[in-house]
Amino acid sequence: MENLRDVLANLGTYNTSKAAGNFGIDIPFERDDDNSGCSICGNRGWLTPIVPTGHPDFGSIKACICRETMREDEMAQRLLAYSNLGYLSKYSFENIAEKGKNRSDENASAFSDAFKKSSDFAVAPKGWLVLSGPHGSGKTHLAAAIANRCISVGKPTFFIYVTDLIDHLRYSFSPDSELAYRELFDQVKNSPILILDGVSSRTSTPWAQEKLIQILNHRAAGKMPTVVTTAEKISSLDPFIKSRIEDSELSQLIVTGVLDKPESQISSLETVPNGLRRMNFESFDIRGRPGSTQETRSSLENAFKTARAYSRNPEGWLTLFSPTSGSGKTHLAVAIASAMEQDGKKIFFAFVPELMDYLRSAFSPSNSMNSGKIFDEVKRSSMLILDDLGVERDSEWSQERLYQIIVHRQNYRLPTVITTRTDFTIEARRGSATASRIQDSSSGQVLKIDAPDYRLSV
Repeated sequence: MENLRDVLANLGTYNTSKAAGNFGIDIPFERDDDNSGCSICGNRGWLTPIVPTGHPDFGSIKACICRETMREDEMAQRLLAYSNLGYLSKYSFENIAEKGKNRSDENASAFSDAFKKSSDFAVAPKGWLVLSGPHGSGKTHLAAAIANRCISVGKPTFFIYVTDLIDHLRYSFSPDSELAYRELFDQVKNSPILILDGVSSRTSTPWAQEKLIQILNHRAAGKMPTVVTTAEKISSLDPFIKSRIEDSELSQLIVTGVLDKPESQISSLETVPNGLRRMNFESFDIRGRPGSTQETRSSLENAFKTARAYSRNPEGWLTLFSPTSGSGKTHLAVAIASAMEQDGKKIFFAFVPELMDYLRSAFSPSNSMNSGKIFDEVKRSSMLILDDLGVERDSEWSQERLYQIIVHRQNYRLPTVITTRTDFTIEARRGSATASRIQDSSSGQVLKIDAPDYRLSV
């Protein structure tokens, strides 16, 4: 489980005597123990007022004067680290199809409305925004786009899956935990803008439900900007959560789509998202960010040539690895898919976290979909592209399903492209059977891309 200590290091509630006069009011605020940098905000660039519920500044964000001297790219990196978005940092309103993914007219209309309202919320986050819809309907993508839009204008936003939050809170009781429970709990519930992905009542324990309600109650009382996504019917949620979602003075409820027939669902899942279609070999920049080193340019050029050669003769496996986001892995994977589709070849393209969510819902006892048929289609596809392998929610169920897919495709030598930020060399040494097979040189090659994030170009 990922440790949140570093992510939340810039949050907390520390008392001071008086805030800087430029805010016009006396505001207690957080302070960093490090004496270097700004003495007002602890070198973060923003302040969260600690005032009573009902105060005009309750739940607001105050910019510090030190931000005026902070470089734009430095601020962007700090906010991205704080956001906990990880692989979702690539989603924006600009690269998400406004009508969703090749779905029915009804779903296209619903998603288009959700897209507009989510975009409006990102411009002026106020109260709650609730995104409701089935798995794969775009809830998480819209939530991530909101977070990225807020971050782009300097608004600190914290994103977390509800299941991960509960796991972190539970683990914080352990003597081995570096982050105390109370510290973590207070920091999350007081986040300037909070996004909770995957609110559910089916798998929650009474303790987990109580913690979630405490966080939401605190934020509802102050009408703090909060985004909630759920794949369940609102009527099935905890009565307290349901009442807050249905409170028109607090929440705006948006439906991203309705449940499609299995055939149309798997069809929309397997295609390259429209927002990524611009990624082809012609638009790939082997020069990298401005000021990139010769080593970076050589790495990108080698990756480009390898990917293009693979698209012409897709034999074995190609794994594109880089520990950083935005280094061009997905761009090259989509370029391979586009080139092969132009040659009339069928491609199954899957964003792994979304694929696992979809398969999880397909295997649910209450789901009428033919889970075996769907799973076999993924395993046996003539060409499979797995984007962002290794960042899916780590559970025994998902790891077992992924292992079955990997083993089948390796045994039958089916062409497969993988993009990942996970170093499978290290994971193989730790005993991961999946990592060991991906590292097997007899199946294909693992190509490392040494390049910084394109998105932080200045």
